Amino acid sequence: MTLALLLAALLAFVGTVGATSYEARFDVAWRLVAERYWDLDRMAVDWDEARSEYGPAARDADDDAAFYTLLEAMYERIGDDHTAFVRPERVAEFRERYGDLPCLGVFGVGGDASATPRAAPALPEPLLLAGPVSYGMLGDATGYVRIDDLVRDGTSPGVRSAVDDLLALGATSFVLDLRGNPGGRLITMMQVAGVFTSGFLWRAVTTWSLPVPYPALGATLTDAPLAVLVDGDVHSAAEGLAGALQMRGRAVVVGATTAGNVEAVLPFCLRDGSQAWVATGVLAPIGGPTWEGRGVTPDVETAAGDALGAALDALRDRP
Repeated sequence: MTLALLLAALLAFVGTVGATSYEARFDVAWRLVAERYWDLDRMAVDWDEARSEYGPAARDADDDAAFYTLLEAMYERIGDDHTAFVRPERVAEFRERYGDLPCLGVFGVGGDASATPRAAPALPEPLLLAGPVSYGMLGDATGYVRIDDLVRDGTSPGVRSAVDDLLALGATSFVLDLRGNPGGRLITMMQVAGVFTSGFLWRAVTTWSLPVPYPALGATLTDAPLAVLVDGDVHSAAEGLAGALQMRGRAVVVGATTAGNVEAVLPFCLRDGSQAWVATGVLAPIGGPTWEGRGVTPDVETAAGDALGAALDALRDRP
């Protein structure tokens, strides 16, 4: 065999191996969703049709960059604001955004958690800061705590520090403001809840395993009356926090119905360094239906601008 023919044969063999590799890697990424997604019927795309649409192009991709672009596009078609294919060079970005917990379950955010958090509502008292958490006294007896998101480091210690400080200042009731909170990390949700209550509050509902229970974490600091402010921009783990405190009877929820976007995301690490973040279940209270698709309905419904005043009225009416 001449050198030219040998080279041609070698190139043909390498091309076949590359195509087979992309085909196998595509199959893994597709099957993760097919076997682990919490409810295929709720997706914005027929997943079998997605395989037919993207599979041939993925198999024949020119390089990894083109292959990853196709997988990103296919996962984006799911349309749940949680599930995503993450190419290797973006893994660090996702870990920084959602928590440095590689291949462990976390809760995605319904909004853009990397965006600048919205400003806290105007309050009559100057606010103090405990990390990313703002707080202050409303009058002589009510402590106010504002949580912009459940993503940033220092959020749960900030809430604990703020509540501890407000108790020292004489707070006998609390308002927890979650309005506009896009959600964030499962562990942060559990830790913030632990400041106000204890026990198992949530379960992750899937179609492929038994429900997984989740507890509030940390020593409870106070059992004082609590009101939680919510609106339609409250997503994911923030909905889980408000809803669990409500279901436990620990807090009165004031404002507007939340977004109803509480899918649980589990990152799967692939051999090539990429990750598939798949909504493997939905968050629900212990002993109750999921908030997915319906949101947390407030005990006291009111416009966002009136929520704080309504919360103070509700706290005064509580025994």
